[in-house]
Amino acid sequence: MSAPVLVVGAGPTGLAMAVELARRGVAVRVVDAAEAPTSETRALGVQPRTLELFERLGLAGAAVADGVPVTEFRLFSEGVQFLDMSLRGLDTPHPYLLMLPQPRVERLLAARLAELGVRVQRPVELTGFTQRPDEVEVELRHGDGAVERARVSWLVGCDGAHSAVRRRLGVPFLGRPFEENFAVADARMDWSLPHDVFHSFLNRGRFVAYFPMPGGLHRITIAYRPGSAPTGEVTLDELQAAVDRCAPAGARVGDIREAGRFRIHQRKVARHSVGRVFLAGDAAHVHSVVGGQGMNTGIQDAFNLGWKLAAVANGRAGAGLLDSYASERSPVAHRLVRGTRRATRLTLLRAPVATAARRHLAPRITARPFVRRTLSRALTQLDVSYRDGTGGSDGRRLAVGDRFPEIGPQHPDRFTLLVFGAEPPGLRAVLGDRTDLFDIRPVTVPRAGARIGIAGDGLVLVRPDGYLALLGGGLDDLAAYLTKTFAR
Repeated sequence: MSAPVLVVGAGPTGLAMAVELARRGVAVRVVDAAEAPTSETRALGVQPRTLELFERLGLAGAAVADGVPVTEFRLFSEGVQFLDMSLRGLDTPHPYLLMLPQPRVERLLAARLAELGVRVQRPVELTGFTQRPDEVEVELRHGDGAVERARVSWLVGCDGAHSAVRRRLGVPFLGRPFEENFAVADARMDWSLPHDVFHSFLNRGRFVAYFPMPGGLHRITIAYRPGSAPTGEVTLDELQAAVDRCAPAGARVGDIREAGRFRIHQRKVARHSVGRVFLAGDAAHVHSVVGGQGMNTGIQDAFNLGWKLAAVANGRAGAGLLDSYASERSPVAHRLVRGTRRATRLTLLRAPVATAARRHLAPRITARPFVRRTLSRALTQLDVSYRDGTGGSDGRRLAVGDRFPEIGPQHPDRFTLLVFGAEPPGLRAVLGDRTDLFDIRPVTVPRAGARIGIAGDGLVLVRPDGYLALLGGGLDDLAAYLTKTFAR
C-alpha cells in the first residue's frame, strides 16, 4: 500500500495532521507502534486557540460537551493568594481552558478521521527510511512480524518525545536539558473549594496543581525538584502528604482512579524538517506540563503544516511553501520551552528570600491589567504569532502573521478573503485558477473594519489555519502574496 503522506504516530498531533490532509483530498496513511490508543494519564487541557481550530473540523461542540470549561485560575504561595485570573474577557468564542483528557481528544479526532475514510493501522512500527529526491522509502514492521517496504511522497513524524523518525533522521535536540519530575493522579478531592476552578499551591520549593476533570475528579500534579522524586508506585500517602503541604487545611484525597510518574527534559529540535521528512508535536519539542501547552502546540503544528502540505501534494503550490513550516513553528516552540522553563523555576523557588518576594511582590505585579492580559493570552495560546520570528505578539496591534480574531464564520478548508468596501475590479483575474481556494466575503459592517484596524476599503486575507496573510492591502499586495505562496 502506498500513500502520498505517511504519518507516524496516532496521538493528538498525528491524528490532527491526518484529518487536515484527508479532508483536503490528500491520500494519507497513519501508523502507530502501540496496539491500542492510550488510556494513560497524559495531557488534559485544550486551549481556546485549539478549540478555534477544532471549529474548522466540526469538533469543538462535541469537545466542549465532553469536558469541563475552566475560566478561573487561582495561585497561592505559602498560603497567600498571588494570582486570581479570569479568562472571561478574552476575544475568542471559547474564553476558557477546556479540561478534556487526551484519550477523549484522540477519540474525537480518530472518529473524524474514520469519517474521512482513514483508520489508524496498529501495531505498525517504523524501522527505517531512505530519502530520495522525489520520495521516501519506508520500512514498516507489523505486529505479526511481517516487514513491509513502501514508497511515500512525504513522511511526518508525530511519534512523541522518543521519536523513531527524529532519531533516524539524525536531528538533535538543542540546548541543555532541563529535567522535571512529576507524580500525577486522577482522584476525587474532599475539600470546600469549587470544582470548576484551577488551583495551584506553591510552598517553599513544593508545587501541587489541581486540574478539574469530568466526573467530579481532579488531576493532582506534584512537581519534584531534580533528584528528589520518589520511586515506585504513586501512593495515597504520598499524595496526601503533598496535599497537606500544598492545599487548604483539612483537604483529603480519596477515590484514586489512575496514577503514575513521568520525567520531562525540556528541549526543542535543531530542525523541524529535513527534505521530505517533518517533525511535529513532542517529536519536535518537549516542555513542562506547567500551563498545559504540549498537546495544544502539537495540534497547532499539524494545522500549520497540514494545509501547506496539502497544497503541495495537490499540485497547487511549489515545495518552497513547506519551508515556512519550520520558520514559523520553530520560534513558537523555542518561546514555549523558554517560557515554561521560567515558570517551572518560579514555582520551585524555596529560598526564604525568594519565596517571600514571590508572596509579597507577585500580587502587586499580577494585579496590573497589562500583566493579566499578557498572562491570559500566553496561557491560552492566543498570543502565538508568525509576524516577526519571535513566535508571539502582545496583541495590542494586529499585524500580518497574527491570529485573526473571529468576526464571523470562516470556511473550514479555504483561505477567507474579506473585502471591505467595493470589490476591486480585477480581483477574480488576480485569483485566476486558484479561485476555488478562496471563500470571498464582502464586509459591509463598519465596526468590523475598525475592530481590526481598517479605516476604509481594503482586503483581508486569512489563511486556512486562521492566521493573517494580508491586512488592509490592495490587489498588488494580494498578487504578491499569491506569487510567493503558490509559486511552482
